[in-house]
Amino acid sequence: MAIDVSIDLRSVLRNLFPDGYIRQLARTTGATKRLRNVDPVHLFWTLVLGFGVQRERTLADPRRRYIRASGRSIEESSFYDRFTGEWVKLLKQAVAHALQSSFGPGRTLRGQLERFRDVLISDATVIRLHQMLQHTFPACRTNHTQAAAKLHLVMNVSGNSKQSVKLTAERAHENRVLRIGPWVAGRLMLFDLGYYDFNLFARIHHHGGFFLSRLKSNANPTLTAVHRTHRGHALAGVGLSLTEALTRLQGELLDGEVELTYRKRRYNGQRRTARLSVRLVGRCHSSTGAYHLYLTNIPPERLPAEDVQATYALRWQIELLFKELKRHYRLEDMPSRKRDIVESLLYAAILSLAASRRLLQALRQALPAQAARLKEHRFATLLAVLADDLLTIVIHGGRLAKHLQQRLCNLIFVEAIDPNKARPSLLRAIEEKTHPCSVGA
Repeated sequence: MAIDVSIDLRSVLRNLFPDGYIRQLARTTGATKRLRNVDPVHLFWTLVLGFGVQRERTLADPRRRYIRASGRSIEESSFYDRFTGEWVKLLKQAVAHALQSSFGPGRTLRGQLERFRDVLISDATVIRLHQMLQHTFPACRTNHTQAAAKLHLVMNVSGNSKQSVKLTAERAHENRVLRIGPWVAGRLMLFDLGYYDFNLFARIHHHGGFFLSRLKSNANPTLTAVHRTHRGHALAGVGLSLTEALTRLQGELLDGEVELTYRKRRYNGQRRTARLSVRLVGRCHSSTGAYHLYLTNIPPERLPAEDVQATYALRWQIELLFKELKRHYRLEDMPSRKRDIVESLLYAAILSLAASRRLLQALRQALPAQAARLKEHRFATLLAVLADDLLTIVIHGGRLAKHLQQRLCNLIFVEAIDPNKARPSLLRAIEEKTHPCSVGA
C-alpha cells in the first residue's frame, strides 16, 4: 500500500525529550558531575532506544550501542560508574515529564465515558530482582523470591491528564502509595481488589471524585435502597442481605444502595468509625448464572446499571500496558545486583514505552483514516526492529538521518497497520457499546 505522507521521526522524539531539557536535568540532578566525558543526551537515548526494546538484556549491550551511536569509546567500568543515584533522578524526572502526554490515545472520551472529566486506572505490577537487592527491595514471598520491586501506575485511559509512576519494594501496599486529593474531582477511578478499602473510597467521594471497584466475594451487605423496579415493584427489597436479594432477582440487573462502615485515619491518637452510603450494581453472567458485583458512588443518572460492567472492563487496559512493558520492553529482565543500575533500567523501560506512544501518536495524526487500526502492541513489536536505526537518526541527524527516515517511514506505514479492519480497540469498543460486557452488544 503506497502512502504519500512522511513523519519526521527525529523531531517527534527530540520534541518529547529535547537536548536542552536532558542537559538541564543532568545539571540540576547533579548527574553531569559524574558523567564527565559521557554525553548525557547520547547516554539517555542509548538506554531508551538501545536497551529498553532489545531482546537480549546484558549490561555490555548498552555500552556497545553507546560506542556505536556516539562514536566515542569508553571502558566497561567507566561506563557502569555513570549509573548513579543522580542519573536515576534524571530518568525519574524524564518519566514524570513523559507521562503528561504519552500513555494514551490523546483524545476526548466519548459515549458514557464523556460524563466524567477523566477515567483513571490505578494498579501495580511486581518485578523480580536479584537476591542481593533483598534489603533494598524486600519481597513478600521470600521462600521463592527474596527481592522484588513493585511498579505503581495511575493511568489515564485517554492519555490527556493525571498519570504517575512510583517504584517501591513489593511489600509496599497499594493504598499507602496512592495519594488522594482534590485532583480526583470529577474523575472516575477504576480499582481491582488490591485497592479494596472503604477509607480510600470515602476519601475519593469526599474530594468529589468517583470510584468503581469489584465487591469482595465474601461480602454480604444489606440493601438500604433499590433503584431498579419491574412493573412498578422493586426487584429486591430494602432490608434484604445481598445473598437473599440475589436469589430473588432471577437474572435481572441489581442496582441498589448499601452502607459501608470503616475506621477513619488516626487523629489525636484516636480512630473514629464512620459510614458511607454507596451504590451496589450486579449483573448476572449469561453462561454461569453467577453475579458480577460492583461498588461505586456514581449515581444512576450519570452511569446506568447496564453500563457499569462494560465501564469496569476498561481496567483491562492497564493489564495490557503491564504486559507490553514486560513483553516488549523487558521490564522483568534486570541483569544487575546494583540498585542504581536496576532503577535506571526500570525507568528506561518506561521511557521506551513513552517514546513508542509518541511515535504512534504522530503516526495516527499522519494517517487519520487508519488511526483505529494502529494498535499499541503491534507498534511495540515493530519498534524493536527499528530501534537501532532510530537511535542513529536521533543522535546523528544530517543526510544519513534523512535517508534512514524515509526508509523507516515506508516500513512503518506498511507494517504498523493492523490488517484486521473489524478489530476495534478496547476503549473504542466500550464507548460504542460493542464490547461483550455491554448490555445488548
